[in-house]
Amino acid sequence: MRGRKTNTVTQEEQLKIAFEMIVYKRLSYVEFKEVYSKDMGISQRQAENVWSKVKETLKERYKDERDEILESQLTRYYDLLERARESGNRRIEREVLSDLNKLYGIESPQKVDLTSKGEPIAINIVLNKD
Repeated sequence: MRGRKTNTVTQEEQLKIAFEMIVYKRLSYVEFKEVYSKDMGISQRQAENVWSKVKETLKERYKDERDEILESQLTRYYDLLERARESGNRRIEREVLSDLNKLYGIESPQKVDLTSKGEPIAINIVLNKD
């Protein structure tokens, strides 16, 4: 048995609903799969595909604006940092610096190789026990 076919208008309407659930209602991946599949009468696997399509569309739409948004956000952080320093508010200053570190990727975790200490690993596969 094959799944039911939908026309383009219905697909667009369903995609619009998916955008609203993800962007405005801020449903998580799991919540979206459950709610959307139930509301639309589709499988959770199909809902996963819709989730992926919405996320890819959002990514493409805002790819060009990403740098502008980042620059604007950095400007706001630096303004806040300056005001915190002028007023002597060390807590806000520390929080802003922490957020800036995250934006720049300074706080990203470092990989540590505990097993081979960075040396190449040799894997030997023995097919017979002779």
